[in-house]
Amino acid sequence: MIHDRLHAGRLLTEKLATLVKGKNCLVLAIPRGGVIVGDEIARGLNLSLDVIISKKITPPDYPEYAVGAITYDGVLYYGHEWERYSNDPRFESEINKKKMEVTRQIEAYRGNTDYNFDDKTIVLVDDGIATGATVCAILQWLLQKQVKEIILATPVIPFVTHEIIKQFGIKIIALEIPMDFSSVGQFYRKFDQVSDQIVVSILGKYKSK
Repeated sequence: MIHDRLHAGRLLTEKLATLVKGKNCLVLAIPRGGVIVGDEIARGLNLSLDVIISKKITPPDYPEYAVGAITYDGVLYYGHEWERYSNDPRFESEINKKKMEVTRQIEAYRGNTDYNFDDKTIVLVDDGIATGATVCAILQWLLQKQVKEIILATPVIPFVTHEIIKQFGIKIIALEIPMDFSSVGQFYRKFDQVSDQIVVSILGKYKSK
């Protein structure tokens, strides 16, 4: 059982230490909870921290059901149910809405959507992964950048999702890879909501360096 996100970050730092040694690395966290885990990793390994976001694409009548995900610049990940819903005439407005939401959120956190990852090893961090749709969209996005290597670090990822993400050919570092999974929160003793203010405050420490 993981105590909280700080504990998760410390445990992941131990697992990552030898993997990142001597490499030009950047910790790229997925808000909001992933920023707390990512901050712990970045501080523990003396690395910089940045954020990236994608949003789930959901069918108009099923707002909780992810059939894909999108990044701020329109990189789309298509889940296995995409075709079933994509002919709905309302689907295009859902895509456009989520794309604008992602852009607005990134700009609120970091001021712009300019990224430069040339020749860097990216440690992509979240506080837990469920279906993996948003992470898959970000991985597709990262693979279009000039990154040297991608390491995905997360406290928990279900076995089924782990098998999907493995197909991206990246290294996955996880504390728990359960066969039985209902939610990320079940693997934490403390899994509080994280506010935007906390995210902005953490990122501010890295901007001033």
